[in-house]
Amino acid sequence: MKEGCGVVDWRGSKLGVAKKIGGSGGRGSHHRSKLKVTPEAILLVVFIVWLLVCVRFYLIGELQLPQINYGNGSEKGGGSSAESNSDGNNNNDNYFPEHYMTFSTACSSSQNWQSFMFFYYAHKVSQPGYVIRIASGCSQKEQDELVEFHKTTISKLSSNFSVHFTPDFAKVSGDDYKYYNKPFGLRHWMEHGLKFDTNKDKYEDAIVVVLDPDMILLRPLTYDLTDSNVMIHASEQGPPKVRRVTHGQPWASLYGFGDGPFRSVDLKHVFANHTDSPALLVPKDEQVNNYAGGPPYMATGRDMFAIVNIWCELVPSVHHVYKHLLGEMYGWSLAAAHLGLPHTLAESFMISDTAMSYGEGWPLIDQLMDDELCEISTLREKEDKLPYVIHYCQSYWIGKWFIGKYRLDSDFLSSCEKPLLLEPPKDIHQWKYDYYIRPGGVPYGTKEKLDSRTAKREQFMICQIIARLNDAATWYKDQTCEKGMANNDKSWIFHHSLDPENNEGGEKKPAEW
Repeated sequence: MKEGCGVVDWRGSKLGVAKKIGGSGGRGSHHRSKLKVTPEAILLVVFIVWLLVCVRFYLIGELQLPQINYGNGSEKGGGSSAESNSDGNNNNDNYFPEHYMTFSTACSSSQNWQSFMFFYYAHKVSQPGYVIRIASGCSQKEQDELVEFHKTTISKLSSNFSVHFTPDFAKVSGDDYKYYNKPFGLRHWMEHGLKFDTNKDKYEDAIVVVLDPDMILLRPLTYDLTDSNVMIHASEQGPPKVRRVTHGQPWASLYGFGDGPFRSVDLKHVFANHTDSPALLVPKDEQVNNYAGGPPYMATGRDMFAIVNIWCELVPSVHHVYKHLLGEMYGWSLAAAHLGLPHTLAESFMISDTAMSYGEGWPLIDQLMDDELCEISTLREKEDKLPYVIHYCQSYWIGKWFIGKYRLDSDFLSSCEKPLLLEPPKDIHQWKYDYYIRPGGVPYGTKEKLDSRTAKREQFMICQIIARLNDAATWYKDQTCEKGMANNDKSWIFHHSLDPENNEGGEKKPAEW
């Protein structure tokens, strides 16, 4: 049988069989002019040919498998065109588009530490894809320092974390509005970072996520929410057919401004160049339940590029007639409405304001056991109980425990000499606080009431944010401070004393940003 193995080479298959059947010697040597072919020989040839066909088919099939790319190597930036379609239904269970998570900042020291926190927790939760800080208005010195910082420190977290620099767009329309940098910075990155115009085939199926720098990821945020505990806001359109971000189906976090973009803005002024805009005809239900969204925003690359271009066109006009907080978010809502892209709004993408009655992920926190409030875990079964993001744009307090970004020194991370924050006890719930004392209260020491539900939420935020700040600061100091020079003592508090009856010394000097 070993002799028959030679037939794997197609060129020698007949020779091998002939040798096997009619070799030298014996009776066959007297009949060299007549080759006797037996039925057994015919069957052997047929079997060998069949075997070769099977082997070749198997090998070719194996060689073709790597051509189906599930990451950033595909021609569509998120799977080949044969594997995906516009409604998000995919025939391959392993399909996963490339993700680009972005956040917009200036170059101040306070935004530097927030950016580090963002990168650090993207690393801790294993956020897939790329994370990009879009930094606007940096001086050359600031750019050089950030580039060096990414090279020496951020790169240790992930080679997929980067910074993209843009001009300062705050005065793009003649006034001075720093939030112009969010839409215009995002467009600058898509045009000059991704080069989207010339690489549409690569990036139009990718997923672009937009967050704020003062957000901490508690778990990975991806386009596929099929098995997630995400709470979807109800609308007359009904829930999405598939719980994924797809073409024509962007997602966002529900915000509490309702129909504000359509009610509080002079739409005739905003759409002066688009008098037939679909945004002018959006039904009330859609205004409130499909366009009242904010970060995290998620859309396919194709939809994101379309939205961001109209966003940049509209937002100066919005700001001219609505000079208030959230104006740039109103611009996003109107841009999406102009394009006919109603959002699936998630009520549990983030938590921020502990007093919210609905619209944020607080029901998930309300369901936690008391001993889980101060638990920090990256276990999947623990993450699944939580929202995706903490948005620490508020101040949080219970008793004299406090955390607020505006009272945190901007060199909190970078100073090797400054201590870490004192962490509340894990059993803080047993203190049954029903009040809080503001660090800057007037008069100082005034006790302000808390109901039990809000108190539980404040405990969660204080425990989680302080512990996560300390964790990030400890890692940062380990990387940047001389050995033995990092002050990791957890002792800093925002009052002179935690004793609610001891108000000596008055207000502790707040941080200067």
